[in-house]
Amino acid sequence: MPGDFPPRARFGPYGPCMAPLQIEAGGRNWTFDGTAPVTIGRDPACDIVLAGDTVSRRHAEIRPDGATWTLIDVGSSSGTFSNGTRVTEMRLSGQGRFRIGGVEGEEVGFAVVGARPAVATEDVALPAPGLAQTVLPGGAVPGSFVPGPALLVRAGGSSRRFVPGTTVRIGRDPANEVVVDDASVSRLHSVVESRPDGWWFVDRSTAGTFDGEDQVRTRKITAPTTLMLGHPTAGVEVEIVPVVETRQAQKTIAGRKRKRTALLVGGIVAALVLVGGGIAAAALLGGDDEDGGGDDGPTLAAEGLSDAELERAKSATVFLIAVLDGEPAWTGSGSIISDDGLILTNAHVADPGAPGFEAPAESPDYLVVGVVPEDDSDAPVELRFRATPVATDGPLDLSVVKIMGDVDGNPVTGDLGLPEPMPIGDSETVRTGDDLVALGFPGLAAVDLEDPFARPVTVTEGVASTIKAVPPFGEDAWIESDLRLGSGNSGGPTINDDGELVGVNTEVRTRETQGEGEDGGIFTSGSALMRPSKWTAAPIAAAEAGTPYTSEWVDDVDGPAPEPEMNADAGLAAGGWSLDGSATCAATTSPEAPQILAGAVFPGTIFAEFLAAGIPDGTQLELQFFSADGATQLGSSPGVWEWGAEQTCVAFTVDVAESIEGIIAVLVIGDLQVANPVLFQ
Repeated sequence: MPGDFPPRARFGPYGPCMAPLQIEAGGRNWTFDGTAPVTIGRDPACDIVLAGDTVSRRHAEIRPDGATWTLIDVGSSSGTFSNGTRVTEMRLSGQGRFRIGGVEGEEVGFAVVGARPAVATEDVALPAPGLAQTVLPGGAVPGSFVPGPALLVRAGGSSRRFVPGTTVRIGRDPANEVVVDDASVSRLHSVVESRPDGWWFVDRSTAGTFDGEDQVRTRKITAPTTLMLGHPTAGVEVEIVPVVETRQAQKTIAGRKRKRTALLVGGIVAALVLVGGGIAAAALLGGDDEDGGGDDGPTLAAEGLSDAELERAKSATVFLIAVLDGEPAWTGSGSIISDDGLILTNAHVADPGAPGFEAPAESPDYLVVGVVPEDDSDAPVELRFRATPVATDGPLDLSVVKIMGDVDGNPVTGDLGLPEPMPIGDSETVRTGDDLVALGFPGLAAVDLEDPFARPVTVTEGVASTIKAVPPFGEDAWIESDLRLGSGNSGGPTINDDGELVGVNTEVRTRETQGEGEDGGIFTSGSALMRPSKWTAAPIAAAEAGTPYTSEWVDDVDGPAPEPEMNADAGLAAGGWSLDGSATCAATTSPEAPQILAGAVFPGTIFAEFLAAGIPDGTQLELQFFSADGATQLGSSPGVWEWGAEQTCVAFTVDVAESIEGIIAVLVIGDLQVANPVLFQ
């Protein structure tokens, strides 16, 4: 293999220097040299101060990385927009505009000094092998691309594509990126977010989003997915498709065919999902004659449970609505455990951002608490209070919240007028075959379709199937039962025949939530998991004492895999282009003297080759594509290095849709960056 590596080669399409950034907003102009991030917001301490009503105090930043500028929304409430599309991260190149805030937000013009004006293009789609393809939608601003596949959303007879780095809002509001004009759909029904690990669907509605009988709260979108907005069968269908490279899509389809065949032979493996609150759910529990519901309430097999004990449990079970950015985000259940307003629930209902939680997400601003009416325990709840977490155990998925104000946020003092607290029982006395009763507020239990929060408490029965040991907690990690739980039951109580809380409703296994698999059996009715009450003692004690709480299990749960460290002698060099992908890195090319490649036929496939050494497997990489003059970014594809740390030549496949003058491929790995330009003859 030819040549030595240039030390820490850093080449971009505009040369090795950091281009200054010019900003125009509110009748003023600024120039920044790239020595520090540029802050934007209402706060007078920001570098660019904007006074609009929809501008957050610290709204966004424009960060330099030594080669490019990147606009990043830092958690604003009203968003940052480019060409009408909400973005969370956007590279800036050439000249263009973006908007800080909503429809009435502040327009900001930018120019990367020395760069040519950016022009959108749809002429070229450039996937690389094993990397996701970036599709360029019409009107997008080149330079706004971040790693990951593009997204196609089909709803209401129309289709729209979105680049990575955007947030796609779906609902009735005309300001949404995808507008669905149907009464069953909320104004902001859901969002599809571009996160570092891909696209995620997040339901923000009151009526729910469904995949078959399962309510979907949060789901990573890795394959074409069809969901129903507002109702499992009578809602509006929306299709969400990550646009991956053609060969990857073909492999996915082939894999599904193989799995369908295996399904007929081997059945389906059950999987864990959270019971509402944050993640997908199971079926509606109770409420019809077949399930023992009806106007007279359930008929319980737990003969030792008296009417008075059941009434006490029903009254102490509360409905919880998580509020995020002023909007209801998800719902759950809980148990009143003290007269002064302590409520026991799940972390994924109250505080999913807590340390050690297995699927971390943004925690709500507060929880609205619905209480069962004093004179009728079968009537819909009354929304009376606000509560916030005071002790959360992320690894155990438990949280204790405390009532802090009335439903409008006004402080409350003195007697809260709460029902009798739920007594905490000894979960270590539960044995296989013991009768259990679960209570809560599943999403489909709403009695008023116009008011989905008008929910009565539901009651279902079952038996303890097994007591499960799970690392790192050891024995008594779960009580598993045939209880039927639904989305919204999360955090609610499971009681014994003395009316004592012995478990917290947490997860459910069903055939539908598992999907296709190749091993194990088929769950026909589902299997519920409750966190035993023994694990609630520590967070409850901390909440009662008003002392800070940190889970003893935080260091025992697996966190994100650490990024491999780049070898000290790591390097990259451009190896030119080839027609056959022979991976010889034999061509010579540079930004000053691009390779001339003869014989390429378009549409067709060519190969960008790079020489690399010292890069450990698992290191994140990005392959960027620019037009021959460097003025237009054509696309961007992420990937992971998998060719070992020894010196090697790697050929990336590039499919070119139409004739083009040339391409600059830029491979970025850590702080290494090298340009590989080619002109076609």
